[in-house]
Amino acid sequence: MNHQIVILGKEILSVYHGIKEFGPDMVHFVCTEETNQLPDRILPLLPSSIQHKIYHVQPYDARTVAQVCEQIQKENEGFFAYNLSEGTKLMTLGAIYIVRKYQAKAFYLTPNREIVHLDTLEKELMHTTLENHEIVSLSGNHLAEYHNAKDLAEADIDASASIKNFVEQHPKEHARLQKFFGIFCRRDLINLPASKLFQDGLRYKQRDGSLFIYKENQPLLRLPHTNACHLYFEGRWWETLVANQVRIWSNKQSSPREVWQSVLFQSNKQDTRTKNEVDVLLNNELKLMFIECKSGYVSQNDIYKIDAVRETYGGDISQAVLASYYPIAKDLQDKCADLQIYLFAPQTADQRIDFIYTLPDRLDEWSGALIL
Repeated sequence: MNHQIVILGKEILSVYHGIKEFGPDMVHFVCTEETNQLPDRILPLLPSSIQHKIYHVQPYDARTVAQVCEQIQKENEGFFAYNLSEGTKLMTLGAIYIVRKYQAKAFYLTPNREIVHLDTLEKELMHTTLENHEIVSLSGNHLAEYHNAKDLAEADIDASASIKNFVEQHPKEHARLQKFFGIFCRRDLINLPASKLFQDGLRYKQRDGSLFIYKENQPLLRLPHTNACHLYFEGRWWETLVANQVRIWSNKQSSPREVWQSVLFQSNKQDTRTKNEVDVLLNNELKLMFIECKSGYVSQNDIYKIDAVRETYGGDISQAVLASYYPIAKDLQDKCADLQIYLFAPQTADQRIDFIYTLPDRLDEWSGALIL
């Protein structure tokens, strides 16, 4: 029988990933009072064939940890491997004492998906990855809804590109329509009239989601697409274009990453109300990358929200990106830097036209970075 002894600590991903990678028959969780709830998040994700036991120790008592590990060795037969990626230094030292005494194996998992074999210090790349739903579940959160970006409709992408062209070619008309939607409709499509004629001759018509914008009877934007109003008025066109570029980047990787769009979380399993939304969620192997897409004004509160969402749903190792269609003020750039939020935004308004196509290059840069 294969046994894996796991020293539990603050982070849970390396614990679960070690089990997924090696597939032991029995897992021995060595935890403290602060970490004794972590197995409850891990066990529902494991195959029912994997058995487990839980042991309690003090975080700074190396002797007790050694005694527990020796007890495990004496009471069981088979192959023993220790996951020493987490836990306090003294817990690790207690476990290492028993590893050496019984000539067992021990390993450490790095944030770069590497396995470090502690007897030889040799490294090798892990064969398994963690999926989005696993990472979210391990963080103690619950998914309500999401859309897989690999299923992005070409019609949505084309419509979003047409909206982008309209915004760039007719900025005054775009500002007028967005102001009307924000004030008169309170940014809710249910309040959007079927048509509206403004004093300067600007007019829109919408029916069953399609959208047509004219000025003095000259067409400015024609979108017979049923999702057009959703894309234009709610700013989803920018989110769609960002998600498409992330998808393009993902498909070029040797191992394509999961890309989700419009991700909704709920407070808990019993409460079906949604709690937060993430525009684009990228599985950057062992860490999630949360991408907030802003097609309009960006405030300091938006930046604090991105930071809070990252911390809540991804933990310390996850990454956050603010993808803005418009240039960002210097004080907000500094705030992003302070909070270790990557910024994807043009320096000037003239750069907006082609700036979106530079996102894959930025993802190459960010994907290998670690948040410390």
